[in-house]
Amino acid sequence: MNSVLEARKKEITLGARVKHYLKRAQEIESYLSKRPNEWGKFQSEFNAELNGIFRSIMDFEKINLDSGREDKVYKLKQLFVKKFKNLFARGIYCNWSIHKPFGYAGDFKIIDDIYQNNPTAIGFDRLFDNYFQMSAISVAVRNRKEDFKRLITNFIKGEGGRPLRIMDLACGPCREIKEIIASDNTLCKNVIFDCYDNELKAIEFAKALLGNQPNVNFFQINAARIALNKDVNSIIDKKYDFIYSTGLFDYLGERISISLAQNLKKLLKTNGILAISDVRDKYSNPSVHFMEWAGDWNLVYRDDDEFRKIFIVAGFKENEFKIQYEQQGIMQYIITSNKNG
Repeated sequence: MNSVLEARKKEITLGARVKHYLKRAQEIESYLSKRPNEWGKFQSEFNAELNGIFRSIMDFEKINLDSGREDKVYKLKQLFVKKFKNLFARGIYCNWSIHKPFGYAGDFKIIDDIYQNNPTAIGFDRLFDNYFQMSAISVAVRNRKEDFKRLITNFIKGEGGRPLRIMDLACGPCREIKEIIASDNTLCKNVIFDCYDNELKAIEFAKALLGNQPNVNFFQINAARIALNKDVNSIIDKKYDFIYSTGLFDYLGERISISLAQNLKKLLKTNGILAISDVRDKYSNPSVHFMEWAGDWNLVYRDDDEFRKIFIVAGFKENEFKIQYEQQGIMQYIITSNKNG
């Protein structure tokens, strides 16, 4: 009974928050229509308003799921999408996420926009673009890039200059490779990067970004094909010292994730390293309802044990795992080796 009353309070609170936001948003937009460069006056207030709305949604969802009322969460989401989603379809990034110009969420362009964190809009739309870039998940994406740059750089340095081949699976914009190479002219002189992506436009973007680096190769192959081919060596005839993928497993179910991990193990040299990132359990991400309900950007969330299970079933030994976390705890990384070749 108490949980029902608490849920009802949260529902009222959410309604009041949305009503207050609408009134205040109209006032701010009216002001910025005349003074579009003064958006900075309102960013803190704007962030607090939106954070309050999405925090209320998260609280409402938690309470009702705990009490077995999935129907109430479903109804609230339908109401939100129908009545309020368009309120958040402002600014470059929210519109891109919602309309998906390349047909899928989390494409190379939006990821690179998050990496660069350089909003250029003015007026009311700038508040949305800043909010998007300051959201916990966008910060986590940038943190992940830096974390994997360190992983790769430290691996290369630790190998004493010997020739290395590295796979970047679902490579997207490849900005981390560009920054690794740019950071040290001699670091990657004996390193070959093979970048795999299903999206031709992503490959074209990455090639332009890297300026046709001679030690970076691109292959247009769907990760599902790599996962489901029983003889993966028939489509990829190379072995790798280091294989990494950031963001891909966030969109894959358990079965295909296990199959992919199994085949990546086959592509590793003896003692080769596999490094994979994944978002953690849903409520580790404070931005989850902004992403899903407003931005129509859905991920596959896994708790730590669910993530580990993928690699255990795929044949990696748990006592050889290294588990690391993105600074906010939104993402987790498994770094493991192929001891048996």
